[in-house]
Amino acid sequence: MIDKFMTRLLQAVEFLAGGLFTIVFLTNLVRILLRNLVGITWFWMDGFSRLTFIWTVFLGATVLYATDDHLVMNYFVAQIKPKAKRQLDFIINLVFLVLTVVIIFYGLLVFKVRMRIPYTHWNVPTGYAYLAAPVCGLLMLIFCLYKLGQIIRGKESASVEKTDL
Repeated sequence: MIDKFMTRLLQAVEFLAGGLFTIVFLTNLVRILLRNLVGITWFWMDGFSRLTFIWTVFLGATVLYATDDHLVMNYFVAQIKPKAKRQLDFIINLVFLVLTVVIIFYGLLVFKVRMRIPYTHWNVPTGYAYLAAPVCGLLMLIFCLYKLGQIIRGKESASVEKTDL
């Protein structure tokens, strides 16, 4: 049951990251076309593009962590025996757990400060962009606890299973 929940959560984050990436791409495409072909600049698009880009990066990082699809240098890890590798994975994820708590804590602090600072040409607080740090930190914390549980249960792979949407 928990495996199914984690897979669904991962799918939702993947879908959101993909959708936001599409919005970032289309927003910048429209900005370029309007500026170069029509000579019009919509100033609010710069802030909107930044907002969606920040969320896309944080959500993408969350997906990469959950699925272990991030870049790794595993030459030395591949040489380690399975039991030692599992112990090393446990330690790495334990350290990452601490890091996610730090991201959540300081992300909330930055969010609170940035809520008083609006975008230059768009009357929306920049804090909404920086809310991505604690939200994605919390998602990473959930995925990290799942991975630690998988390691403790002796599963061969601690990453969340990807399925086709």
